Amino acid sequence: MKKIKDVTAIGPASSANLGSGFDCFAIALDNLYDTVKITKSENPGITIKNLGLKTGIPNDPKKHTGGIVAINIIKEFNLQGINMIVKKGVTPGKGLGSSAATAAAVTVGMNKLFSLKLTDEEKLKFAASGEVASAGISHADNVAGSLFGGFVVINSSTCEDIVSFSPPKNLHVCIGIPKVKSVAKKTGKARKLIPSKVKFTDSVSNVSYAAMMVAGFSTGNKRLIGKSMNDNIVEPARFSTIPNYYKLKSELLKIGALGVTISGAGPSVISFLDAKTSIPKIKQCFKKQFKSAGYDSSVILTKIGKGAHVIN
Repeated sequence: MKKIKDVTAIGPASSANLGSGFDCFAIALDNLYDTVKITKSENPGITIKNLGLKTGIPNDPKKHTGGIVAINIIKEFNLQGINMIVKKGVTPGKGLGSSAATAAAVTVGMNKLFSLKLTDEEKLKFAASGEVASAGISHADNVAGSLFGGFVVINSSTCEDIVSFSPPKNLHVCIGIPKVKSVAKKTGKARKLIPSKVKFTDSVSNVSYAAMMVAGFSTGNKRLIGKSMNDNIVEPARFSTIPNYYKLKSELLKIGALGVTISGAGPSVISFLDAKTSIPKIKQCFKKQFKSAGYDSSVILTKIGKGAHVIN
């Protein structure tokens, strides 16, 4: 059998939380991804070259999402060194799982390159470890979406019990991205906004929303999915970081969006639509509401996609 010297893997963008599923829910996004080429090296250690978006991402493996993943895998399995070329397609700091996209691609790429035969739980553990570079802690929601695709539910406390649901047919995803300045380690700072104590009634409401979200995906009920995109805990703590957020959400729902919420830590806002929704009106609404707050924006129309995979 011919020995593999290099692999190229894709890690898709993702959107986490989807309302009440903080650190537990995520989806993979179609046609928005990072590409990572990993080559075996005769020398120990890891070299990284970043291409694509001008993001200021460091080349130091210890400060790089994919580099941390590679360091942990190499240490765990006593592997030789590697060279990585990372082509960024997912802009950092927008709430679209940029760091997770790289981490997922590196995880599946190294699994293939070194024939590691990692379990899903092991893949999630290694990919989540890379989030330390951006969030300051290892968290698994975005990487779960990016790794496994579809709508993913995980037990975030153990990185076990991973379930992925295929999306209903004709469920569209429209994301508005205000052009606000991103701050360093934004995800970690956004996590600090979340209250340490919550009202019992808010907790009950969130459990209800989360349960209905899972029920919606498991039965293919788009209306139920949309109605479940609510949150009484994290959204109220973070909405002030999103320009004109509640006005935008209200207007999007009025013109036919099934549901609207903050994408991950923001500032992107995600909406679910069905085939009956006027996509041009939704796009126009995003632009108008962000502009009224003084910000230009971009809008992405996509769908829920498949997970990270090797392409060579």
